[in-house]
Amino acid sequence: MRSRLGSQEARYDRYQGDRIPRSPPAVFSVSYFNGQGVVMASKRLWRRIGVFVLVAIPLILAIALPIIGLFYADVVVDIWWYQSLGLGFYFWLRLLYSYVVFTVFTGLFFLFFYVNFRIAARSMRSVSLSRKKSLLRLRRENRRGKRKNALILDSESDQQREPFSLLSAIIFGLHKFSILIALVLAIVLAYPLYSHWEDTLLFIFAPRAGITDPVYGQDISFYLFALPVFRSILLEVFFALSILLAILGLTYFLHFQALKMRELTIGRSARRHLSVILALMFGIGIAELLFQRYGLLYTDSHTPLFFGPGYTEMTIVLPLIWASISMLLALGVSSIWFLNTKRGIAVVTAFVVLLSATLSLRYWEAIPKAVQDYLVEPDELARQQVYIEHNIAATLDSFGLSEVETRPYVVAVDASESEDSDRDEIVTMTLRNIPLWDRDVLLDVYREMQEIRSYYSFLSVNTDRYTIDGRYQQVFLAARELDFDRLPQDSQNWVNRWFRYTHGYGAVMSPAAQVGEETKQWFLKDMPPRSESGLTTKEPGIYYGMQDLYDVIAPNALGEISYPGEVGVVQDDYRADTAIPIDGWFRRAIFALYYRDYKLFFTKAIRSDSQILIRRNVPSTILQVTPFLELDDDPYLVVTPEHLYWILDAYTLSDRYPYAEPVNRLVDAHPDHGMSSPIPKPFNYIRNSVKIVVNAYTGEMDYYLADPSDPIARAYRRMYPGLIKGMDQFPEALQSHIRYPRGLFTTQMHVYAKYHQTDPAVFYGQEDRWMFPRITRASEVKTLSPYYVTLNLIDPSRFEHLLLAPMNPKGRDNMRAFAVVSSDAENYGRIVVYSFPTGVLVLGLAQIDALIEQDSEIAEQFTLWGRGGAEIQRGKLILTLVDDVITYVQPVYLKAAQGVQIPQLKRVIASQHGKVAMARSLEEAIAKLSER
Repeated sequence: MRSRLGSQEARYDRYQGDRIPRSPPAVFSVSYFNGQGVVMASKRLWRRIGVFVLVAIPLILAIALPIIGLFYADVVVDIWWYQSLGLGFYFWLRLLYSYVVFTVFTGLFFLFFYVNFRIAARSMRSVSLSRKKSLLRLRRENRRGKRKNALILDSESDQQREPFSLLSAIIFGLHKFSILIALVLAIVLAYPLYSHWEDTLLFIFAPRAGITDPVYGQDISFYLFALPVFRSILLEVFFALSILLAILGLTYFLHFQALKMRELTIGRSARRHLSVILALMFGIGIAELLFQRYGLLYTDSHTPLFFGPGYTEMTIVLPLIWASISMLLALGVSSIWFLNTKRGIAVVTAFVVLLSATLSLRYWEAIPKAVQDYLVEPDELARQQVYIEHNIAATLDSFGLSEVETRPYVVAVDASESEDSDRDEIVTMTLRNIPLWDRDVLLDVYREMQEIRSYYSFLSVNTDRYTIDGRYQQVFLAARELDFDRLPQDSQNWVNRWFRYTHGYGAVMSPAAQVGEETKQWFLKDMPPRSESGLTTKEPGIYYGMQDLYDVIAPNALGEISYPGEVGVVQDDYRADTAIPIDGWFRRAIFALYYRDYKLFFTKAIRSDSQILIRRNVPSTILQVTPFLELDDDPYLVVTPEHLYWILDAYTLSDRYPYAEPVNRLVDAHPDHGMSSPIPKPFNYIRNSVKIVVNAYTGEMDYYLADPSDPIARAYRRMYPGLIKGMDQFPEALQSHIRYPRGLFTTQMHVYAKYHQTDPAVFYGQEDRWMFPRITRASEVKTLSPYYVTLNLIDPSRFEHLLLAPMNPKGRDNMRAFAVVSSDAENYGRIVVYSFPTGVLVLGLAQIDALIEQDSEIAEQFTLWGRGGAEIQRGKLILTLVDDVITYVQPVYLKAAQGVQIPQLKRVIASQHGKVAMARSLEEAIAKLSER
């Protein structure tokens, strides 16, 4: 620093005598106007300004506003859309959160770099070598045969020497561009954390789960929220320290080399600075090793036997991690000591060797393999038992199976023959609720008989239960939605697409059971909706549904087609105020830019009360609003006296639950041992935490917290106040229609098929592994998934809407158990597993299917129908209970081989105790079984 100041002074002295004299300032003459001239000039100036304002500014605005609109129309429409949903605060909060996280991390990294750059700049001071060190250096140079004047000691020569160009550039950059460099580096390092900003917010808002892991005693919320954030921050901080160390190391090294040639040395502050950076880097390394201990809880080296760490990890790998931490700590201390004292290089080398050895032992596959082969496998069950217990307990808890109730099921030989009237009523109600229609087959019936017009469509059939004529009854129903693309091509014009065909209309409902060859019974049908059972709804219009609906404008001056009437079509107007108003020219212009459609700006079909309805596909809308939720793939419609509603189940998932085995992982590698799920991603934690209700007419969307024990949902509820309501606010008209989601129960049963074996010895041998039944028909293997039934099984005193899943022993066709879960309020989510005695054979579905195939009476009837030109379709074979007797039921449908194909329920096959019978109704089939 002194030499640089000295050279500047020398340059100043050199040019002091050659300074160029300044020329005197030029003198200008100024003429003055009289008062009238001033006034005229002023008027002329204001006139020009007025012309500019009237012409130039509107021209600039006319050019600029469309350009701005093209770039920002999407943002404006998003804001209006969230406001129309009543989620404006939520929209701004999510936006604010993301930028706050980015700003905070950018600011922290910026301060980190900037402060260190300033410290480095101040540390670039030279210190004169002592006389003793100068003599020692001169003596060393003489021994090497250098000239005696090789070491120049006078300060005059230092001033004349050419500055080191690279060093000068770095110092200049640290002085002049430190803010810019620090900001660029901060943005680069903060961006990965910004892309996962929601994880950071979850860590901040996360509550405690109240469950601890069995190894380290940490609350489960630490693994779900804190651990991934800590490791991400550690990684970014390590990169920051590495970049800073590279810059400072190069700078101090070049500075030291330049000073050494002038018998100067680097100051202590620079060494202290480097020592601090090195200490932080070693601290990051130690923290990473500490976090790697927790990573052992996700070990999969023992799969398919069990998941998580075993004897080798806990007795060999974990001590090696601690040894690595000790060696890294010792290496850090010795390295910093060497940097400041130039002593102890042998100690540093020794710790480098020891650290390398411990890391090599840890990652050397031969070590755990040898331990596994020679120490564990000879007595594997005894050594792995405690770890298997941890795996079983964690997996059952993470999938919500820790409170499953198991009951032995005593197989009834015959139905009761008592003449109790209550028993007869129970049997009658049981038979009336057995679903004899397959949803896929019934969908064809609905489409042929109730779509009525080509532009209506039924996408799927749902199952539910309603009180019909005072009786609790299982039903099927479907929404009649609009499908604009099915209109004739010449009708698919701009006006029809935006203003005329805006919505679907009504729903259809039919009972789950039916007598063969009888006329199809309807609880709700036609347009406008008609019901002989008292089912009505004031607003049957479906503006929001499962169909990919186009955006429309309603109400409008042209009128909306509501449904076909006796003469022409009946028109109606949209009467809600929950969409986006499009009444002003400004809003028209924004939407014209948004859709790149100028007709929206000029059309006269828009009224003063018109609104634009956008993003009308319910699942995609929910995923756009709350992308952190996973939706069940089976949303269902509910008919109420006021409106039609969609109810959707949403899951919170995680793959970070310690010791719990994930689903959808290694299924291909271990098809006989892997666990699958209909939710297409790997995870080891699931909760059905949120129920979502969407009004099919207004599009209003409400979230309700269905599982208050879930820490993930509770964290989101804290993060976004007002978004997720309590279940006490759930609409009363919909409470009786809440059901347990099929996707969740299917996942749970896949897991429970393996993890019901809670005895480590049984689990180790996998001797009681279960599976879903499989039926092979026409070279096609079909797996029977859980299905909804209405039975008085859990509580014999009342019927409940249940999900039922038969389970077979792994690799066998007989039935081992069946599981049910209730959808009704008092027992909602209560899972009960009924297991059969191990010594009793209970025929499974595949075996019953084979008996049906072999029955001569049934085969003869099928042949007769086939000769008549009818196409025979056997429905899904299901298990149910009739008067406590295991009963298998299969419907038989007929449909024309050509022309219009409307499936007709023709016969019902029933089976009990290995006997098979077919009749027109289920009651007749069971009566025939009792006669055999």
